[in-house]
Amino acid sequence: MLLLLMSATDFEISETVNWLNKRSSEHNDLKPELLIGGIGQLQTAYALTKRIRLGRPDMVIQAGIGGSGSKEDLGKLFAIRSEQMADLGLMEKTGFTDIFGMGLDKKDRFPFKDGKLTNPYRNILEWTGLSVLDGVTVNEIKSSSVPGFQRNNLSVVESMEGAALHYVCLMEKIPFLQIRSVSNLLGDRDKKKWKLKDAIEKLNESLIALIQKLEKADETLFRI
Repeated sequence: MLLLLMSATDFEISETVNWLNKRSSEHNDLKPELLIGGIGQLQTAYALTKRIRLGRPDMVIQAGIGGSGSKEDLGKLFAIRSEQMADLGLMEKTGFTDIFGMGLDKKDRFPFKDGKLTNPYRNILEWTGLSVLDGVTVNEIKSSSVPGFQRNNLSVVESMEGAALHYVCLMEKIPFLQIRSVSNLLGDRDKKKWKLKDAIEKLNESLIALIQKLEKADETLFRI
């Protein structure tokens, strides 16, 4: 089984990479491969699509940190159920309208469902044992005082790459999983308040555990 382990940056999953390197000959039939996709949707989509063209992985796991609008989510790890492109649309004085509201695309045109890129592999989400949340993907990080997509105070996880993973894997029909550790509150740019170190430690601890668990999984895990 070829597992593609993906992250935007190497520092987010460096602990997991070190662990994999030490156990390179101990994974039995599981073959983990690393892909650092880069920051943002464009780099992620290109890197993942290029890698798939070289050989289809059996599963893709994207791991990283993110922000949330809810204080209750701070320091927790989540499996992401769905993604929305939060700032793709039109900003007017009256507020933000996404591409679906503008009539430029249909909410239920594949791979979208009601405007969301939803992970259909429910078995995988349940198998993780993690709490599940929805995600939003942005190109621009805004402070809480700047109007835009209505995500502040919502229990969602914000990243800059999640939607790209969901879109490509849905289009290519490849089982996938996105996990995010919440390091900060949305709009709070004071990094002294961030739990970056704790978030990365929790991310890698859980990622290693999932890889070990995946070594014992069977094909039923990947059924929709």
